[in-house]
Amino acid sequence: MDRLYLHETVDIVGQGASPYMAHTAGFHADSAADRGLTLLGTWQVVGATGRWPQVVNIWEMLDGWDGWERLVRAANVQRARNDELNQWWDEAYQYRTGGFDRLMCAIEGSPDLAFLTAEDVRGEVFVHETAHVRVGAVRDYLRAVVEHREPVMRDHSHRLVGAYEVLLSETEAITVWATKLAAHVDLMRKREVDERLMGWRAEARSWLVNHREELMVPHPGTPLAPRS
Repeated sequence: MDRLYLHETVDIVGQGASPYMAHTAGFHADSAADRGLTLLGTWQVVGATGRWPQVVNIWEMLDGWDGWERLVRAANVQRARNDELNQWWDEAYQYRTGGFDRLMCAIEGSPDLAFLTAEDVRGEVFVHETAHVRVGAVRDYLRAVVEHREPVMRDHSHRLVGAYEVLLSETEAITVWATKLAAHVDLMRKREVDERLMGWRAEARSWLVNHREELMVPHPGTPLAPRS
């Protein structure tokens, strides 16, 4: 419960996705957010798969609940006196309107940024999944993702980036996978004929109420983006 993440879904104005992601990647979290978080990634949603224009950001808390408390205090409770953050928002609102945030907790077996960097996990595209499950079943579902689904996805060239329980909710989970576009197309072709893929889908239905996925493209230069 100490490995916390902030998940942001950001509504973008017009063609503002690229400058907004660049602005996010250059955010000085140490001062503006009181050392509360570091950027795991910022991605543009592929419009053919989800809502557009939209960006997804995921931030990793540097020291769990202490970092979360500092972040909320610096960015919300004491926001009026946080000049650096207010200047950042003034520029950000040139490219975005509103959004929706989730406080998340990584379950055991979900990699952190240090592990992903050491393993050189990178993706041309990322699969971003939102699952709604029966009340109280989020952790059971995510444990099954790590134990049963991850080996199947790895065999199809998809690497697990995160398996997260959404806190302040009893029914929501977020999972993210790094892959290449060709590998994802191949996965989609085989989802109705590959026995292991079909087996996972049947198993997942014992928990799922609803599930949707979309593809995302990472901003160049961010930790999990392809090398230029």
